[in-house]
Amino acid sequence: MRSTSLAALVWLTCTGPVLAADPIALVEDINGHPAGVESMQYVEPGAVIRLGPQDSIVLSYLYSCVREKIEGGVITVGREQSEVRSGKVDRSSTACAAGRMQLTAEIAGQSAGMVLRSIKRSSAQTITNRPS
Repeated sequence: MRSTSLAALVWLTCTGPVLAADPIALVEDINGHPAGVESMQYVEPGAVIRLGPQDSIVLSYLYSCVREKIEGGVITVGREQSEVRSGKVDRSSTACAAGRMQLTAEIAGQSAGMVLRSIKRSSAQTITNRPS
């Protein structure tokens, strides 16, 4: 019983900062169907994204201003950039001055955003209206 409690305490101590972490990067674009991630989603440090050989993803880091286009492989999201295994990564830096940005209540009340996604129907799902 004591070893179980100790193991739980060690696990919480090691993973607590990752579990309570703020989003660190934004998924700008996805090609393919990687599980558990979609376009315009925020990701936290320590998140693992598995891409198929033909899949690709674009991540923009909020604080380091690094933009990555990653093709295939296993991605571990870091604080300033990703660690990519068995994949190809193309990194670039942007001038974003993210550390100095601050959202005030006044600006937040005047801002809005919208994400539009299309619904692709297969030919078997197409509904036609025909007069009887």
